[in-house]
Amino acid sequence: MIRNFILFFLFTLCFSNYSVAQTSSQIINKVNTNFSKVNDYTADMSIHLDVSFIKMNDIAAKVFFKKPKKFKVKAEGIMLLPKQNPNNIQAMLSDTNTYSAIKTGTEIINGVNTTIITVIPNTDTADLILGKFWIDANKGLILKSHLTTRSNGNLEIEHFYGANFSYALPDKLIFTIETSKFKLPKALVVDLDSASTEDTGKPENKKGKITIVFSNYLVNKGVDDKVFK
Repeated sequence: MIRNFILFFLFTLCFSNYSVAQTSSQIINKVNTNFSKVNDYTADMSIHLDVSFIKMNDIAAKVFFKKPKKFKVKAEGIMLLPKQNPNNIQAMLSDTNTYSAIKTGTEIINGVNTTIITVIPNTDTADLILGKFWIDANKGLILKSHLTTRSNGNLEIEHFYGANFSYALPDKLIFTIETSKFKLPKALVVDLDSASTEDTGKPENKKGKITIVFSNYLVNKGVDDKVFK
């Protein structure tokens, strides 16, 4: 029901331009083409948490990916990483039969002209309710994402690229999360329950950030299937 209402509103907004849906498909196809060049990769990750009521050191991790959907992160200690990792976004956009996409505007992001593409899943059972992607149509790169999800509320993601931009692999991602809705690891929840804040005894309802920096990419060098077991 929610999906049908959103679709009706967006199609009404864009009805005056019949070519909008085709243009959206072309832009998304360019994003998909970039990532389709990646058969596998590994990279080092540094994860920094900026949430007022959680004190954690930066986490060092390693990420592994192999087509079509094998993905794993190895880290010591508590792992705090949004479910909507970059590969989940790429996997969702690559299956164009599972959503409807509409061009809903333009905006300059970090000096780059971007096209805003709004994505609505074709089923009401998907975790994603609504996705907005600010895409550099010339390079086929997502520069910003805003995801409305059932599991973690609203997530905003800033995407930054370096030497591996032609594969759509970011050098840095900054997630802005709703701390009251974001699902924390169970071990961390226990720690929070035993150490309340001075004013209310509960974590404050505000936004936090998770910054992930990628380095030492190895792309299409082969990843053993044993890594994912």
